[in-house]
Amino acid sequence: MLRKILIILLVLFPLNIFASGNPERSDTNIIGQFVQVGENGNKSISEILYEIGNIYSYLNKNFLYDIDNKDVEEKLITALADSLGDKYSYYIPSSEADEYEENLLGEYVGIGTYLMKMNPAFIDMEDPRTYMIIITSTFPGGPAERAGLRANDLISHINGEDVSTLDARTASRMLRGKEDEELTLLVHRGNSEFEIKLTPEHVTVPTCNYGMLGDIGYLQILSFAENTNTTVENALKELSDKNISALIIDLRNNGGGTVDSALRIADMFLSDGVLLNVQYKESSNRNGITYVAESPVVLNENIPVVILTNEGTASSSEILTASLMDNDRATVIGGKTFGKGIMQNVVPIGDGFLQFTSAHYLTPDGNDIHEKGIVPDILIEDKEYSDEELDAYADFVNSVTTMNYVEENPDFTNENVARFVTENKASGVPEELLTLLVRNEYIHSLPVEQRPIATPEYDEVLQRAIDFIEEGK
Repeated sequence: MLRKILIILLVLFPLNIFASGNPERSDTNIIGQFVQVGENGNKSISEILYEIGNIYSYLNKNFLYDIDNKDVEEKLITALADSLGDKYSYYIPSSEADEYEENLLGEYVGIGTYLMKMNPAFIDMEDPRTYMIIITSTFPGGPAERAGLRANDLISHINGEDVSTLDARTASRMLRGKEDEELTLLVHRGNSEFEIKLTPEHVTVPTCNYGMLGDIGYLQILSFAENTNTTVENALKELSDKNISALIIDLRNNGGGTVDSALRIADMFLSDGVLLNVQYKESSNRNGITYVAESPVVLNENIPVVILTNEGTASSSEILTASLMDNDRATVIGGKTFGKGIMQNVVPIGDGFLQFTSAHYLTPDGNDIHEKGIVPDILIEDKEYSDEELDAYADFVNSVTTMNYVEENPDFTNENVARFVTENKASGVPEELLTLLVRNEYIHSLPVEQRPIATPEYDEVLQRAIDFIEEGK
């Protein structure tokens, strides 16, 4: 159907040009001076830019309307980045630059919350959780926490605007607001509703979770932002003070981030040794770099370390994994990693940013993991699901079944989790995914201070890591 529509458009387009009469004839001689596609083979970049300049000059004189030069600039840079044919190279325009920079830095202006917002297509007006913003947690010390907002609070209006038809992305942006511009939120808690006024400010996005699993330290790194290494250092010192017998570092579904942060964290575990080998294009005139451990260790080297991975462990997460694995500082358990052995530079261009692939790296042992990944010491394959199972899962996630069940059965017990799975087997969703859904819903229903740092009984890979530490095999 799509191909047929395209053919129709191509056929009708010339007819539309001439249907309204005789259009003004183009000066083909002028156009021919700078549009010579394919006549002289490959052109140098200077010739291409010269032609583009001529095209712009011609349009600027003859195009009926004004030309937005900033828009021209950004679209040309976007086209240049896209023409590289590299999925990791792209231009971030000015309209998205602030959000991109915030993600890199791990800081942004907002009220400091994680939120959830259901797809507007699944609104049930009898269930406010399907059309209001749900606060899943607040950032420690942020405006929302200081004002008393807490997990499971619902927000129906922001500055008087109803949020019911917003998607999650738009709702998140509205809730961030602007620095020093007060937000008025209509909050619903149980059977009560009240207005609360908050002023957005600079907040730090939590990139780590940590705590104790018995006498074992557990550190989950969610992403590598500029400030992540500082957070990890503080976490390691706090866990060390509790005399942990071992440490589990959970890097599952961590898609990476800044390389520098990952290297600084690796350096906290090693007194010496190579961390990473980086190679650049010869014409860049940049010599290859070998990064080595040089800072004092933060975690005693006698404390065993286990790293958890899966296919979502990528980029900077793989750098940290390989650094500790190749130096025999950590045992890796889980699924094979993603396999991203290249690095990107980010440079400011105008009011935006250009991200482009600039280097290739090898692990300390000289291994090239690009498009290959890292095979763990103890391999536990990521589960694969059929299209039918994934479709059933998507439909189930967008329903309110899980939320309703937890509200009706508020106690987070193994019995309630098992009963939920039994009651929903007919949905076509695999049992382990049903377990994950209800487990997550129970955790989000708890006050932040009561939430478990992890649940090994529902996590095969984490439980295997604990068994390995305790049994040594």
